[in-house]
Amino acid sequence: MITVFSITPTNAQSEAQVKAELEKRGIDTKEEILSELRKRGMTEDDARRQAKVYGLDYDEYIRKYISGSETTDSTPKNVQEVSTDTVKYTSGDQIIKQAETQPTNAPVTAQSTSVKYFGYSIFNNNPYANQGALVGNIDPGYLIGPGDELRVYLWGEAEFQFEGKVDINGNLFIPNVGQVFVSGTTYENLNVRMKEYLSKFYSGLKKNPPKIFLDVSLTKLRPIRIMVMGESNKPGSHLINAFATTMNSLYVSGGIKISGSLREIKVFRNNRYISTMDLYDYLIKGTAREDIRLVSNDVVFIPSRKNSITLLGEVNKEAIFELKDNEGLIDLISFAGGLRPTAYTESVTIKRIKSISDRDGSSNFDREIININYKELIEQGVNYKLQDGDIITFDKVLEDLNNVVNIEGSVFRPGEYQLNETMNLKDLIMKAGGIRPNTYLDKVDLFRVDENGDLKFRTFSLSSILNSTNGAENIVLQRQDSLKVYNENEVKSLESVSISGFAADPITMPWRENLSLYDLIFMSANIEDLDFQNRILTSRADLFRYQEGKIEYQVVSFDLDSVLNKQFDVVLRPKDQVILYSRDITEVLEKYVSVQGAVKNGGRFRMTEEMNVEDLLIQAGGFLEKSFQDSVTITREFFDFSGNEIATNQRVKVDKDYLLGLKSASDNNDFLLKHNDRINVDLIPGSAEGRSVVLEGEVKFPGTYYLESKGETLSSVIRRAGGLSPNVYLPGAKFFRNGQQLAFSFEKLFEERNSKFDITVNDNDRIVFPESVFTVQVGGQVVNPSLQKYISGKGVRTYVRNAGGKTKEGRKIYITEPTGFTRKVGWFANPRVLDGSIITVSIKPPKPERQNNGKFLETFGTLAAIISSSLTAVFLAQRIAEN
Repeated sequence: MITVFSITPTNAQSEAQVKAELEKRGIDTKEEILSELRKRGMTEDDARRQAKVYGLDYDEYIRKYISGSETTDSTPKNVQEVSTDTVKYTSGDQIIKQAETQPTNAPVTAQSTSVKYFGYSIFNNNPYANQGALVGNIDPGYLIGPGDELRVYLWGEAEFQFEGKVDINGNLFIPNVGQVFVSGTTYENLNVRMKEYLSKFYSGLKKNPPKIFLDVSLTKLRPIRIMVMGESNKPGSHLINAFATTMNSLYVSGGIKISGSLREIKVFRNNRYISTMDLYDYLIKGTAREDIRLVSNDVVFIPSRKNSITLLGEVNKEAIFELKDNEGLIDLISFAGGLRPTAYTESVTIKRIKSISDRDGSSNFDREIININYKELIEQGVNYKLQDGDIITFDKVLEDLNNVVNIEGSVFRPGEYQLNETMNLKDLIMKAGGIRPNTYLDKVDLFRVDENGDLKFRTFSLSSILNSTNGAENIVLQRQDSLKVYNENEVKSLESVSISGFAADPITMPWRENLSLYDLIFMSANIEDLDFQNRILTSRADLFRYQEGKIEYQVVSFDLDSVLNKQFDVVLRPKDQVILYSRDITEVLEKYVSVQGAVKNGGRFRMTEEMNVEDLLIQAGGFLEKSFQDSVTITREFFDFSGNEIATNQRVKVDKDYLLGLKSASDNNDFLLKHNDRINVDLIPGSAEGRSVVLEGEVKFPGTYYLESKGETLSSVIRRAGGLSPNVYLPGAKFFRNGQQLAFSFEKLFEERNSKFDITVNDNDRIVFPESVFTVQVGGQVVNPSLQKYISGKGVRTYVRNAGGKTKEGRKIYITEPTGFTRKVGWFANPRVLDGSIITVSIKPPKPERQNNGKFLETFGTLAAIISSSLTAVFLAQRIAEN
């Protein structure tokens, strides 16, 4: 490679320059490169190191240009594949390679969108995966120091090659020569210093012309240790070469987290702040003014993000950006690469979360929308301030064009044209190259959007427009107008005929000459289908024919059979409409009968010809196990319009032999079913499904018990269950029927053995025999409604007092015992409470409104007057009787 053969290379060279130089020297195979290296006393490792100094990869170059097998693998080299000049350092007891593969920094999306945080993706692909990439061009002002490795090469009358490391004292020891102090010497002056020193031993170096030539180069830069702290993916101590900068340290430490700032990356040296790097300068402008070279023990600190501001819509780069305190909307747009030409700037939407200081608690809503006029802000020079969490959206300008009209159809150049103030219909047709041959001259359509946004159209005579310059029809065009010009074939294709009605979906088809009525019916309906033939009304169909100059259609009725038999046919005209009819105009075509009751598949069935009872029963799947199979009841519609009768019921005997196929004809052939007949199949008299009750809790064998008879009692079922358990609490037993508790005294039945309290059980009854619960529930109008511990022998009022007593609204006390019975507690009564009881204090009813005193006096006066009149009448009657 050309850098290998250059005597004093000072600048990195591109692959293209290297290739051109090798071709110039006639070197085009790997063997020729190796031969040239041997002539110069160099190995391939020397060539690799030399190439890396100038930013090239020796092996990659050989594969691409010499071997002819350019690699497509972009995967960074594995740590073990890095050449021997990779810097190693010790951390604890482990040897870690600095060229370790960097973690992927996956971008985080904003809100519910897929917008990424700006800038962090540069760390996804680490170009500094090995230390060789960190070298680049060596600055001539680079100071040689302990740890640097130098290569000294002499050729000419004397040949000598040596590689060594500058020791801790700054000396380079050269065999057979001695040591020379090089620390503090710039790389630019290193060659001069070594030449001065070695000329004492090789005089040919200073002869004129020189007989011995010298080349001194750096093969490995000394490592330095720096600290990367803050929001780094790999914070902590890192070893990098002495030529690395702040940017290099960010890559070495794995990049910056999403939570870290790209705007203020600070560098501290000897506990003093020395620089701040803003990565936006590098990302947007390609400059890195503060990307300083680091020295040992420098600290690179990455602070947290200042803010997250989202920019969406018609911008060149949608992303989430970070702004400094002195930056605003103008800066944000510049970071995004500016606005697209389609951006609408007169109304920009900002969705904002109110800052904590602005939230006064008067509203539950802490988000707001702000609309700003960006165009006015630019004209006024205002850099609108944004705040953390803002989402700015630039909408698109309208898609509609402001000065366009359109023409299509039978013209030479259809399309969109610019509208001017005086353009009329004829002008647009002429701009489109005029009309084509066979253009239909009687019609041209103008489509226009009215003030309500509705699309309307008007029809004009094309010949009148073309022959008149200022005629009434040659109107001036408006924006978004569209003109349609037709040709003669197209107009003919617009003419159509249609058919609708029975057995044909409504169909409209183009009219053509000699299209007949038979052709239209044949194309729209399956006339060979038997179902079609049975259901179609053949005695009449109608042809509606358009009449020129009239609104009404002419109706031509015809016999469909004569058309289908081709005895009658009509040639159709444009706009003809044919309507077919079904026989259900006067007949019931779909006839059904139904069956219900004790059959397997009751329901509605289509009636067949001469259908009888047995035919319907077998279609319904036959009888159930408990069906009464001897006869069925048939309900038939019968409307007696002179009275109230609407149906008749008839019992019909079932012919089982016919039902089972043992005979060919039914005894019921004289009684055939009719449309809407309903058959009901009964159960065997007295049959019923099995009845059961459920016993739960403290019985010997709880479970489900099927009743032996309809009149079986509770005590009988309990005996079959083995009796009650010794732990049963009878006062708390509960009897449930239809989901409700039955008030029932189990104590009188089982403890007092009073048979009159026994009860006949029903299907689905549930009886629960609990253990003692040792609690009493107190509720209603008490101070503290609560569940209290049961205390044997205590009365109702004790539990009410324990609940804090009655409230002001409390009135009467009720006790509901576990048996389900509820009773009121009298004023002076204090009954003992059973375990599991519920005590409830009722609420006082509202006081009635006081009557109006004036009304009362008026009513009282009226009553007094009536009583006085009555007494007077009685007194007079007695006097008359006495006389």
